[in-house]
Amino acid sequence: MIWKKKKQGRIFISYRRSDSQGYAGRLSDSLEAYFGEKRVFRDIEDIKGGSKYAKDIENQLSTADAVIILIGPAWLSVAGENGKRRIDDPEDWVVKEIVTAIENGIRVFPVLIEGTVLPRISELPEYLRPILDYNAITISDRNWDADVLGLGKIISFEIPTANERILFQLQVLIYTALGASLIFSSGWLATNAIAVKKELISLPFAGIPFYVVISTLIILSLIRGLVAKEKKRYINYAIITGVLGSAFFFFGTYFIDEDCCTDEDLCESMFVFFGSILVTTVMYAFLGLSGFKPK
Repeated sequence: MIWKKKKQGRIFISYRRSDSQGYAGRLSDSLEAYFGEKRVFRDIEDIKGGSKYAKDIENQLSTADAVIILIGPAWLSVAGENGKRRIDDPEDWVVKEIVTAIENGIRVFPVLIEGTVLPRISELPEYLRPILDYNAITISDRNWDADVLGLGKIISFEIPTANERILFQLQVLIYTALGASLIFSSGWLATNAIAVKKELISLPFAGIPFYVVISTLIILSLIRGLVAKEKKRYINYAIITGVLGSAFFFFGTYFIDEDCCTDEDLCESMFVFFGSILVTTVMYAFLGLSGFKPK
């Protein structure tokens, strides 16, 4: 899995309160469920009382990887106190948000509410016309879940989802723990071999990778539901490998023939040690095939 975070993996929702405030709040909640808490920003909810509005908006935009432009029926026509369209005022905050996103190269996602038509190029001031270069997405109350899911999947090409972040972190943890346990056991064996010690590795040290494997099995069992359906079978294969391999190489020591081994303790330790290498290698292979791909 490639970690796609560029800054802080945050989504900024730009909207007019008089045009789409209700939709902005609902969309914010839905996207937070998809991408994780505190990954979505909208002014009315996320700016604290007493803070400087302009500064907070600038800070949030500076950490955003995607800007959603909510366009409702009145987005173009909302007028200021002078009677002129606010969209034609370079100092209007919605205009500033969009222009800042464009100038900073932040990916913009125009989102049309309830069948609102995307403005024509002649209806937009020149500094906002670049938003027409992006494909617009429609969301509606009737198909809310499906529409927001579609929007989330498109944005996820730019920003990792909550599941993706969790799986990535666990992937790093599992790979690191399994690798470290093998390195430790191998290093211990190599050190004793160089020192020409009779006991190359004791059974407890030889079994350290299996203790990590068992912990890994618990984690994999808990996260199976987060993995994409087409990749879940590889997680299952890794779990089966860990369970059967651990059982075989732990309990297999009871069946080592004393007549074929002059040092029973050494044979048991080496049996477990090389078994841990085999089981861990196969698990690595299956986990690699899964890619920890999220739903």
